[in-house]
Amino acid sequence: MTLLVAPQLSRHLVDNPNLAAWLEECAEVSLVLAIAPAGFGKTTALLSLHERLQEKGFATAWIQLSADDNHVERLCALLDSALPAGSHSEQTQPLPNLMDARYTGSRLGQDVLDAVAALNRPTAIFLDDFDHLREARAVDLMQRLIERLPPQCKLFISARSAPLLRLYKLKAQGRLLQIGMTELSFDFEQAETFLNQRHQLQLDAPSVRRLLHATEGWPAGLQLAALALKGRGDKRGFIENFCEQTADIGRYLYEEVFWDQAEEIKSFLLQTSFIKQLGPGICNAVCQISNAATLLRQLEQQGLFVLRMGAAGTEFRYHPLFAEFLLRKLGEDHPNWLPGLHQRAADWFLQAGDPGAAVDHALAAGNHEQACTILVGHVWQALARGHISTCRHWLAQIPPAQQASHPELLVALSWAHIFRYEYAKASELAEQLKHEPAVQTMPEYRLLSPLSLVLMDRLAECEAALHNQEVLALGGLSEATFRGISAYVDLCSHRFEAAIDNSDRSLQLFKRMGSVYGTTFSYGISTYTLLAQGRALQVIARLEPALAELSRVSGRHSASCAYVGVYLAGALYELGEFERAESLAREYLDLSAELVFLDAIVIAHRILSRAHCRAGQYAEAAALIHSGTELGRTLGLIRIVAPMRLEQQYQVVHQFDHGHPLAPERLSLLPAAWDFAADRMTPINDVEDQALAGLRLGLRDGRAEEVLAACKIKRPKAQQLGRRRRQLKLGLLQAQALATLQQEDEALRLLSELVLTDGELALRATYLEEGPQLIALLERLRHSSLVPPAQAPRLRALVNLILGSDAEEMSAPLLLPDNEQPTAAPPTSAPPAPASDCGLSPRELQILQCLSAGMPNKLIANSLHISEPTVKFHLRNINHKLDARNRTHAVFIARERGWVS
Repeated sequence: MTLLVAPQLSRHLVDNPNLAAWLEECAEVSLVLAIAPAGFGKTTALLSLHERLQEKGFATAWIQLSADDNHVERLCALLDSALPAGSHSEQTQPLPNLMDARYTGSRLGQDVLDAVAALNRPTAIFLDDFDHLREARAVDLMQRLIERLPPQCKLFISARSAPLLRLYKLKAQGRLLQIGMTELSFDFEQAETFLNQRHQLQLDAPSVRRLLHATEGWPAGLQLAALALKGRGDKRGFIENFCEQTADIGRYLYEEVFWDQAEEIKSFLLQTSFIKQLGPGICNAVCQISNAATLLRQLEQQGLFVLRMGAAGTEFRYHPLFAEFLLRKLGEDHPNWLPGLHQRAADWFLQAGDPGAAVDHALAAGNHEQACTILVGHVWQALARGHISTCRHWLAQIPPAQQASHPELLVALSWAHIFRYEYAKASELAEQLKHEPAVQTMPEYRLLSPLSLVLMDRLAECEAALHNQEVLALGGLSEATFRGISAYVDLCSHRFEAAIDNSDRSLQLFKRMGSVYGTTFSYGISTYTLLAQGRALQVIARLEPALAELSRVSGRHSASCAYVGVYLAGALYELGEFERAESLAREYLDLSAELVFLDAIVIAHRILSRAHCRAGQYAEAAALIHSGTELGRTLGLIRIVAPMRLEQQYQVVHQFDHGHPLAPERLSLLPAAWDFAADRMTPINDVEDQALAGLRLGLRDGRAEEVLAACKIKRPKAQQLGRRRRQLKLGLLQAQALATLQQEDEALRLLSELVLTDGELALRATYLEEGPQLIALLERLRHSSLVPPAQAPRLRALVNLILGSDAEEMSAPLLLPDNEQPTAAPPTSAPPAPASDCGLSPRELQILQCLSAGMPNKLIANSLHISEPTVKFHLRNINHKLDARNRTHAVFIARERGWVS
């Protein structure tokens, strides 16, 4: 058990003369770091500051860390429990479920950061014995907490050595106070006060100086010397002998103190040495006695390195240095005691309702059977709550033979592998359990095989596994998950209608049970399905209200908002609304990476990388993609690394197109095995894949004929599969190849066909990404005589929309597909005046025409192929330019001036 209350200050305390100065400096700093070897009084110094800050009205949180807390989930739980009341969210959270486990585990850190940010009164958080934190994710959480500390919050850390934190910024800003050995060591005045006034030893000045010199001001050494001197007649002789034992003063003094105790006390000290939090109940059980409360008070009265915990004062803890000595002594003198002591502790914690602590002690006792029995009933709850590292730590200590006799635990271990991206290991375990009767009806097992296979992109095997499950009755989480996996397989197999149906059903089920990860996963599948078909407007219509609702319910910077927000950014980017897309991608980039939302990571990096390229910031673009690549490598996920490598090549091509002095490079992209078979697609790489990257590169290095031939084969295939966005992209590359081969008329005819056929999709980014050559072709197309006169106005309007040009009005209405036709169309009987005559842009005049026809914002957005926020943006500009009070007033002014009918 980890301590969450501050120890009480010892009656033997001698005030450090630096205390007043430290307290004054606390007002100016964010972090106080006490670093010194064991026994130098780091905890005492922090306790003094803790007490003074409480007197000043600070809320305080104290955490005594131990080796058991070296997991980010345990650390998050401790921080959350220790934070002052009122800092936690009052929102009702849904019951945890297995599908949300990875999200929940990752979210724990964000919840802590949010709770600290929400602190509304001066608060001090103390972490004692920080050395125990070595896990990378735990240290990273503390790093982020330090970087985001609000002004009213201060952090206090004690450690024996410098922690694995980057503190140079705090140092440079003067926000770090360091307390070391020099500041903590006793001087002569302190030592004399401590020995003669507090311990009543009546030593002369030379004796005090000798002890001070021998211990080098080490407070724990002086405390041990004082305890050893008590009751001795020949104090001077003891001091002479003591000063000759300086090779191991601590060991010598502990022996002196320990062996002077009664046998009952010595036995009690040894048997309780492994207990982190000493209470009468656990001590009585472990030592098989009934007077533990009396013995604990007796130890405190003797000053034997026990600290009373909390206001109630019924529990204690040993000083870490003393506990280390006792454990070493127990191992030397009674090596066979410890397993039995741990076993009694396990039984007591199990009876007390703490299965986690019971498992820890059962494993330490070597009782793997008991640990397995407890885990069978506890591990699923722990996993669902996001305690993945802790569960892996438990399961890893159980021998394979013992695991095999509890196949339910092998299923749990498989899920733990999935949550750490070790999909192959999970799949292997699922295969091993294929003929194990005990797990066949477990929902967790039934989900395991198809989920692990789909995560490895082994779609054919996943599809077979899904088919085998169809004969079993499904419900709740199982049905929602199977629907989601089925939707993903349908999407990758170009069964778009089935993908939408399954994802919508999955979405409904996940929403009903409050599953955040499941909900966002379902949104992702429908997003990719619609984008593959070029229906970005429908994606926005789905995701904008979803993001607004999630922001209202769970907060703007929740994990669910991050996932949906990045998907929305991807759709906005496709429509050429780059500013909004970049804003959302930037807002959720770090959170997506922290929560390891795979596809969101790729989308956000791609959007921001291309924004840097458009601005000519190639160093920034390269650094961004490099960080994304390293993230993927760290996680061992080629699903992240591969798109990042493709993006590196896009950066090279972009630089080449814009005149930078380097040749296009043939990057070593990625293993071909990652690409799906010909009858599958990669959702995140529906368009940007190795084949298309190779075509784009071929246009720049003189292989236009190869590109043309490839496009003529690939384009009909994309059309047949319904991948309109890919079909359009291949057509644009084909047009460029024709132009490069001096077949410009043919290139313009193909380009006009693409614009007129796919123009209603409004996929501006698909065109603009292909660089100066395509933009020049579009410019020539606007004025080309190859276009039939009847189609010329609409073609010009569409080209203007793609290029973002205001040079010509879009006088012809943009036609939507038959099933998306609005009930009213923008009026065209009275063409708007030129922008130069009225001060309004052509787009603003269009919107005024729509307002005049009584169209609501949503219908205007659908009719003009823009999003509702963009309509609102233009309406604000119109009201400002016309000095209009509202939209009705704006229409009245426009009619008065003859701009609209």
